[in-house]
This record gives sequence, C-alpha cells and structure tokens, in this order.
Amino acid sequence: MTKRLRLEVPVERVKEPFMYRIVTEYHLQPNILEANLSPNRSGSMVIELSGKPQDIESGILFLREADIEVEEM
Repeated sequence: MTKRLRLEVPVERVKEPFMYRIVTEYHLQPNILEANLSPNRSGSMVIELSGKPQDIESGILFLREADIEVEEM
C-alpha cells in the first residue's frame, strides 16, 4: 500500500530525525517527492509512504503526535 502525504513541519521538529524513525520504527519506505526545509524555520514536504496499511497508519499517528501536520493527498 502507498499513501501520498503533505507534511507541514514546525521549526522545532525540522532538526529531528523523524524520517529515520518512520523507516526504523514503523518499517515504512518513504519516497520524498518534494521538500522545502531549513534548519531554523518551518518547512513542508510531499512524500509517499509505502508499507503495510497498519504500519502506515501508525506512522501517520507518530507524525501527528510529533506536531507535524499531515494532509493525505
């Protein structure tokens, strides 16, 4: 299964390895289609997440709990 998402990343999360955690903890494969991130300001990303449906839902929940705004496209 694959889902395309738009992420709005707050400045306090930009320096955190949230994409690494998506891979290692949730067993997902991210494909970064677009990214506009800088160390000292908020940013946005468009990604595709591939994996098992329950892992994708868990990964999205993790992102939302980290105050990253997630919009399914």
